[in-house]
Amino acid sequence: MPTSNLDLLTVGDCSIDLYMKVDTGSIELSGHEHPKMCFLHGSKIPVQSFFASPAGNSCHVAVRCKLLGLNTLIYTELGDDDNANKFITEFKTHQIDTTFCVKNPGTPTNVHAVIVAGGDRTIFTYHEKRNYKMLNWPTPKWLHYSTLAPGFEKFQTELVKYINEHPQIGVAFNPGSSQLKDPKAVKEFLKVTDILFVNVEEAEKIAGKAPIKELHTKLQTLGPKLTVITDGEKGSTTYDGKTFMHMEAYKTNEPVVDKTGVGDAYSSGFLSAIFYGKSVSEAMKWGSINAQGVLTKIGGVNGLRSRQEIEELAKNAKLKTT
Repeated sequence: MPTSNLDLLTVGDCSIDLYMKVDTGSIELSGHEHPKMCFLHGSKIPVQSFFASPAGNSCHVAVRCKLLGLNTLIYTELGDDDNANKFITEFKTHQIDTTFCVKNPGTPTNVHAVIVAGGDRTIFTYHEKRNYKMLNWPTPKWLHYSTLAPGFEKFQTELVKYINEHPQIGVAFNPGSSQLKDPKAVKEFLKVTDILFVNVEEAEKIAGKAPIKELHTKLQTLGPKLTVITDGEKGSTTYDGKTFMHMEAYKTNEPVVDKTGVGDAYSSGFLSAIFYGKSVSEAMKWGSINAQGVLTKIGGVNGLRSRQEIEELAKNAKLKTT
């Protein structure tokens, strides 16, 4: 059984990401703020490279926080197929306990198709409906809650009850697409959230469009003690109800290859820093440095940095903060 000395429990769906890197000469990219990818339906599009990788917010955060030194455990519902076995093998490789990786007979494990082109990606997602349930997992110091399939509402209500019964648990929330479609469910969980991780688009889906400081303020009224909003190359912002901070993104000369899992890399770096007692500004730095490493590789679990690497880079990183 998993150890009771548990630093982090991640709760959420996992998926196998099938990557197809496409030559931009084979497709048409148009637009600037919101680029569009166009190709002729019925045509054959050459693919430069193709591979599969374990993915999903819960998977990414569990693996990354483990690499940063946290004792992590994951609760996820899988199918009963070779892809499920790939996850179990991946977690065991990182010495993450798989007791609560639940196989569901007669069902497939989630698979997402990811098209990578021009340094960005488009994801076609599939979430098999699951019967999520509270299990007898050990009490963690932190709980990270993320993407679930439609039909998660009953489980989430039970999870909220569990959190209220264990007020010593720190709670991080990164809502997924199905959760964002249910404002009532999002608001229910925000009431027990310590740290909310969202990008600008996700923040606007919850609170409506507004200038960034006002967006933080509107999110704060829903319950989270600390709101963290990432905005790609523009960096990230945080607000704890008193202090607003903006930090520029950590950048190197390495080219951007794939943005898959960048948000998860940021949140795992940020959350790990908070776990180690770092300040919010230092946590922002950890998140930004961790995210940059993932940008240079294809796949959400590649390009990860160790705690030692992040601490060394953070010493020399002079990131502008306002």
